Amino acid sequence: MPQRPALFFDVNEWLIEYNLIAMGNDSDEVKAFKTKMESAAHVPFLVMDDLGVRKFSENFRGYLHYIVNYRCANGLPTVYTSNIPLDDLAEVFDERLADRVRDMCFEVTWPDDAESKRGIR
Repeated sequence: MPQRPALFFDVNEWLIEYNLIAMGNDSDEVKAFKTKMESAAHVPFLVMDDLGVRKFSENFRGYLHYIVNYRCANGLPTVYTSNIPLDDLAEVFDERLADRVRDMCFEVTWPDDAESKRGIR
């Protein structure tokens, strides 16, 4: 049994960490960022939350591409959550990354009038 069989990976949070690293020069933060990237790429089951919440820089997209491509090439199951339909991902990413996300996915949509359950426990 792997030590970590699954990971919930908040893409928006990881983007904020990336932006903060870009403003400073902390090698420990860079190491933590790389560790998260490697964990997300290699964990047996991954949930990538808030994919496509905003446009990414080319550099950040490259890191995200590494995760998605590694998982796709190795047949690792991944769940992507997003408010962006699969057909519109190329507008947020580039076509290559959107194509890799679509490669092994099927879309599950919620009704337009569905109520948000955030904050309800």
